[in-house]
Amino acid sequence: MALVHAEPLDGRELPPLSGPGPHSCGDLLDWCGRRFTLPPGDAELSAIHEGALSSTPAHDNLVGAGRAWAAHPSWMDQLSPDSPVHRDKQMERDLYLEDWARHLSPGGRALDVGGGVGRFAQVLLAEDWAVELVDPDLRSLWCALDRLGGGPGRLDLHWTTGGSLGDLAPVDLALAVEVLCYVPDPAAVLREIRRVLRPGGVLLLSVEARQGAAQVRDSGPMDAAGVVHVPGDRWVQTYTEETLRGLLAEWEILELAPSHYVLSGPLEAQWDGEDLEALRALERAARMDEETGGLNRAWTAVVR
Repeated sequence: MALVHAEPLDGRELPPLSGPGPHSCGDLLDWCGRRFTLPPGDAELSAIHEGALSSTPAHDNLVGAGRAWAAHPSWMDQLSPDSPVHRDKQMERDLYLEDWARHLSPGGRALDVGGGVGRFAQVLLAEDWAVELVDPDLRSLWCALDRLGGGPGRLDLHWTTGGSLGDLAPVDLALAVEVLCYVPDPAAVLREIRRVLRPGGVLLLSVEARQGAAQVRDSGPMDAAGVVHVPGDRWVQTYTEETLRGLLAEWEILELAPSHYVLSGPLEAQWDGEDLEALRALERAARMDEETGGLNRAWTAVVR
């Protein structure tokens, strides 16, 4: 699953890597722009990447991602300053980090499950973390390497799902940001993270909140169980505070908080500014207001 097992897709030999990962991002500079395949942790990933349909409804998220990469690559490449969503995605990330800053002391080994193009890995690498980035979308892994190669820190990439992490070495910190709501068996993902996480290590996570998600424009129909399924595009399991606490029953919950995620939630019409401090103030006000307090777009949690 890791970069040492990569095979080129263009017939040209890939730059050599010295030893197992995570690798110095400086050593990965020559990998930028290269396209490769990895042994998939789930055999079905290869077929989905080539455009095949899946019998698992939650895999429609990967089908939708493939279509988005083909039709709107600049929207998917959110770490690029030229991306039309770059500023908003950076500010959304900063909202998370404001809540989680005390758990991100520099150094150590981190697991980024569903890390995508590296939005959070970028922050961890800058703080001297060694990052194992896992994602089921191969195109996202290519993009992550393009954006993070040549920078600080140490990085390895794995083409697999959160439910099949393989023989990763123990990590001090794990992230599953906007992940558990998009997988068919979130309990299995949590078991795998727990297996890899050192005793006393923490997991930072977020999921879609039911009431807020139900009021987002174009979110799609939601069934009685809180699932939004648009075939061939997306599958989302939303959560109430009660159902999230139930999912985390075997973990010690250190923090659990609503996030109104005002840049893309039901309150987005109230935001027309550019300043991060103003955004943070609006987020705090939304949490405290009696009318908007229950309209959070996401739940965030820190568990051990």
